[in-house]
Amino acid sequence: MGVTEDDHPEKVSIINNLGVVLNTRFECAGKHQDLEEVTSLWQLANARTPDDSPDKPSRLGNLAASIFSRFGREGRADDLEEAIGLWTHAVELIPDSHVHKPGLLSNLGSSHETRFKQLGKLEDLESAIVLHACAVELTPDGHPDKPSRLNNSGNSHRTRFKQLGKLEDLEGAISLHARAVELTPDGHPDKPSWLNNSGNSHQTRFEQLGKLEDLESAIALHTRAIELTPNGHPDKPSWLNNFGNSHQTRFERLGLIEDLERAIKLYACAAELTPDGLPSKPSWLNNLASSLARRYERIRNSEDLRNAIAHQSRAVDLTPDGHPDKPSCLNNLGTKLLRKFEQSGSLNDLDKAITHLTNAVSLTPEGHPDKPSRLHNLSNSLRMRFNEAGNVPDLDKAIRCSTCSVELLLKNRTDRAQKLRLLGLLFVTRLRSPFAQADNAAHAMEAFLEAMQHPNSHPLERLRACCQYAALLSEFPHLFNTTPLRLTLLDAYKYALGLVPQCIWLGSNVRGRYTSEELPVIGIVVNNAVTAAISAGEYGLALEWLETGRAVVWSQILQLRTPLDDLRRLHPQLADDLYNVSHALQHAATSPSSSLPLSTESRKTQPSLEGQAQSSHTYALEYEKLVTQIRELDGFKDFLLPKTLSQLTDACVSGPVVVINVHESRSDALILHGVGDVVCIPLPDLPLSRATDIQSQLWDLLRAKRFLNRSRGEMRDEDSDDRGGRVTAMDPPDMMRKILADLWNWIVKPIMDVVLTLVPPSTTLPHITWCPTGPIAFLPLHAAGIYPKHESTNTHPQAITDIAVSSYTPTLESLLKPRTKVTAGGTEYPKALVVSQPATPHCDPIPNTRTEAEIITSLIGQSTHLEDTGGTVLAVLEGMAMHDWVHLACHGVQNRMDPTNSAFALYDGRLTLSMLISHHLPNADLAVLSACQTATGDEKLSEEAVHLAAGMLNVGYKSVVGTMWSISDYIAPEVMRVFYTVMAEQVKAGGELQPAYALHEAMKALRSKPGRMNEFLRWVPFVHFGL
Repeated sequence: MGVTEDDHPEKVSIINNLGVVLNTRFECAGKHQDLEEVTSLWQLANARTPDDSPDKPSRLGNLAASIFSRFGREGRADDLEEAIGLWTHAVELIPDSHVHKPGLLSNLGSSHETRFKQLGKLEDLESAIVLHACAVELTPDGHPDKPSRLNNSGNSHRTRFKQLGKLEDLEGAISLHARAVELTPDGHPDKPSWLNNSGNSHQTRFEQLGKLEDLESAIALHTRAIELTPNGHPDKPSWLNNFGNSHQTRFERLGLIEDLERAIKLYACAAELTPDGLPSKPSWLNNLASSLARRYERIRNSEDLRNAIAHQSRAVDLTPDGHPDKPSCLNNLGTKLLRKFEQSGSLNDLDKAITHLTNAVSLTPEGHPDKPSRLHNLSNSLRMRFNEAGNVPDLDKAIRCSTCSVELLLKNRTDRAQKLRLLGLLFVTRLRSPFAQADNAAHAMEAFLEAMQHPNSHPLERLRACCQYAALLSEFPHLFNTTPLRLTLLDAYKYALGLVPQCIWLGSNVRGRYTSEELPVIGIVVNNAVTAAISAGEYGLALEWLETGRAVVWSQILQLRTPLDDLRRLHPQLADDLYNVSHALQHAATSPSSSLPLSTESRKTQPSLEGQAQSSHTYALEYEKLVTQIRELDGFKDFLLPKTLSQLTDACVSGPVVVINVHESRSDALILHGVGDVVCIPLPDLPLSRATDIQSQLWDLLRAKRFLNRSRGEMRDEDSDDRGGRVTAMDPPDMMRKILADLWNWIVKPIMDVVLTLVPPSTTLPHITWCPTGPIAFLPLHAAGIYPKHESTNTHPQAITDIAVSSYTPTLESLLKPRTKVTAGGTEYPKALVVSQPATPHCDPIPNTRTEAEIITSLIGQSTHLEDTGGTVLAVLEGMAMHDWVHLACHGVQNRMDPTNSAFALYDGRLTLSMLISHHLPNADLAVLSACQTATGDEKLSEEAVHLAAGMLNVGYKSVVGTMWSISDYIAPEVMRVFYTVMAEQVKAGGELQPAYALHEAMKALRSKPGRMNEFLRWVPFVHFGL
């Protein structure tokens, strides 16, 4: 350029073209120096080009574009104004027929939209929409820039939707973005941008309507955008951030920790790839901090909270005053300081949070779509300070902010229930204070009602609103005595129970469902609902609700295995479709989950892992559609709905079923006995605190004596019960004796006094099936009694074992399977598969399993024995499919995070419950789990039956013998000798097989040996589940 004379006619063109070349380099490498040089060159070219030159509009457009890019990097308002002025001038100079007119219109539209985002003036947004529409209209189909202009038009429609809430704008955005993607080949450099924007539009529609299909589409589109964007591309951080947003949103909706982990990685990568000087850096840090704070709320790792506050503070520091993102950064810093206050209890943290949240609200212009959320956060912080300090102005201001938040929030927003719940809670807070006002109760009730019935909101928020509505009615019944209620207390709980299936989604893998924050909430809701029904005398309804809310995840797994004979007979195509989707969903849901790495080395695995999750979600959505369609058919309106009391009555064919509900206000036993109504037995001596104390005493004892988390091979007969540390002043036998006596006095005896009046006289002991809930679910009710300290001929225990045979069941539905009968003297005896692993690789040796197996095979005629190398996973699976009974004398592996991955340790690997679920076991009848802790469960998920014994019931076995804690390798053969002797006698006699009675006799024989009665930790753990 330096050798060309200034007055040369091509000098200006050379200057302009050099700018084009440097601009291309800038777009590829993103170097700020290149952008500055481009801008200088195009300023010079424009200064030397008169307005009447045909090149003037394009050169004005080039200069505007470079200055607009500089604004994007530096955020200077004067750059934006200058760019708009230049593009406006260019548009005025060029006729509609000119080939460059659509491009200039499109760019001018984008600049107006950007100014709207800066200043919030609606006229800028309206101008942007008109300009983009003109650009699209003037661009012929087939033109290479048509997709770009469609994309820009879609962006402006989505922005106006966020401002005005008109769904037609959002639908228009989705349509325009879809056309842009469709018209652009995969190799085109702009394809990732169109995919990204299309994903953003689908996510916005999910946030409005709550349809999971939109969220899944958003994730798929963002995934594709990332795949098509090379490393080093200047837009890669933005795509990563938006992809993180989609995963964060799905975490909020479905509670899958994998999504949150993925979002954190994506946000961190976006922040790492972005230099501090770029205006987007604070936004990426802001999102990273928010995701870390959510992980802190989920798993309570203090390091996450510290990092969240550090990243958020840095985002605030990097965002200049006056920047439109400043309020967002301040708001998020305030919410994280609230979490810190909850951890530290320091009012200084709370005051700082309120200051930041107040500033965020004051800096957010009226009409801004985030104003309601920021008002909500400020309101919540003021509520917290009122609860701490009791300052009435804080409560008054909190109510004003919350009311304003709800009024400003669009009616169909997915977070509306959350905002309404806070407003209701604030009115309840005032009701409890000396400053209560006459209309507070009515306002609280209306807020909770709208929240629980809001169709687009998260089901968990709606569930919580149901509970808060019920709590309001329970706490202040006198305020509603004269007012007709739209929903009664029981109506509210009925509504809540109907939301349970939506809270635990079938599309999540099993691990995700068990680790979700919803399950514990559901347990509390069901407990409250059942207690309310019992208090109202609705005992049958209480049983139905207990059944609905127990073992939710197992019930979902079983639902996928429901026989479809009736449906297939009348609607074969629907039956086939549902079977295929159920089978695919079952496989996807029980597949092991993995995190999705971001490294280059593992990138090849990313699509398949993400695709696996996408497939699971797609199957779940299709499953829900099919079930809805089936329920609309004549005769199928109750298809796969929870069973009614009349359907559950068959559960007590072999004897009464006792369901125990423990609540802080009352505890009761409900007796289902098949004749007459459900019987309720109050348990006044069993408050929730006492039940929890007994559970803690037992588990502390077991841990101290290493009877938990100890393998069968480590348990030796010579280990005395008084070996090891102490948990109280009592010796272990005395502690266990006290626990069993308390269970007898407070629970079992009051129940049995009534139960024995309900069963007809018989020469055999009655069979009782226990279905305990809450902390009672982990206690040995089957062994409750008064046991003398010293055994003698003159003393005899007063215990449940003397008056009844006990079994357990996780749900009533588990007892609805057909009973097994054999014909006396017949030839079709049950076939038994006996598996013993005395020396499993990488496990403690359990040599007596060989003796145990020899005893069993000598007693059971038709048996197959797989030992050592013969006991492979495949051999055992094949054997279980061909045998009625299975006896597993091996190590058990309990996985409480994902019970379907609990397993039996075999010679060449683990046989998991997920493998068994996916196999057809047509003959499954009796499973004996001669291993440690196969019926222990998880104290955090007491309603979910998270143990191997329940798992075997759920894969098809009718009857299961398991252990509540570790057993001795020396005692197990003794127990099994008696058990199988009795079972063989039952087979020989014919009729219904009764494994519970066989185990009862085995325990009786074990206790009868000298000195064994008081060895409670030896004989108490053996339990029977099922029929």
